[in-house]
Amino acid sequence: PSVEFPPDLCSRVTFVNFTVTRNSLQSQCANRVLKSERPDVDKKRGDLLKLQGEFAVRLRHLEKALLTALNEAKGSILEDEKVIGTLETLKQEAAEIQQKVEETDVVMAEVESVTNIFRPLSVQCSGIFFAMETLNQIHYLYQYSLQFFLDMFESVVNNNPNLSTVKGTTERLKIITRDLFAKAFTCIGNGMFDEDKLILANVLSQIYLKSSGTLNLDAEFNYILRAAAGLQKNVAPIKGFTEKQEQAMHTLAMTLDSFKDF
Repeated sequence: PSVEFPPDLCSRVTFVNFTVTRNSLQSQCANRVLKSERPDVDKKRGDLLKLQGEFAVRLRHLEKALLTALNEAKGSILEDEKVIGTLETLKQEAAEIQQKVEETDVVMAEVESVTNIFRPLSVQCSGIFFAMETLNQIHYLYQYSLQFFLDMFESVVNNNPNLSTVKGTTERLKIITRDLFAKAFTCIGNGMFDEDKLILANVLSQIYLKSSGTLNLDAEFNYILRAAAGLQKNVAPIKGFTEKQEQAMHTLAMTLDSFKDF
């Protein structure tokens, strides 16, 4: 629900928006799995971010020192030896800082290339969480918090016995992805009615297949969800099928190209 605050309150306080977005959750999950799977890269990344922050602060101090020197200058600036000396010092230090920033940018690009390996998993994580948030449209009792999802994610990444003997990053990532979807279905499904678990399975499979980027199965998923509403009547009989199954098969052949010659 939206909340409105009076103008006098807005003028005295600063509002901080803690709303979870897809991008913020993706970054959070990517950082967590990077810290678990590649702690060396995570440490290097943290050190580089700290250095870049220190460089930015130092540049601001140099700018402030330059403004102070100019403000205290008397007479012509070009004839003030103190100002000229300050300018030379600032120019030298700024050039050194700029060189160090460029060096850290190169290393940061290498770190980002490693981080991108875990990017598909972070996209799947955000997809699962926001799918969880929409389950209350099925039943009002299906309410799940961000902490519930993060605890589930942490258990798969940090307390997973299936990872104990696996060393390769690619293989470990496959196991984490597989176990995350299995864990999500188990933990969420335990609190759902049996007739709603099929919806959950359909949503999770759709997230998994979409994130892989190899298949576009939107038409198939739409058929699974909505085919019963558009069943064809008075269709040709099919031996061994009931009337409802005949109608479903005819609708399937009319809807999906893979079944058009059935």
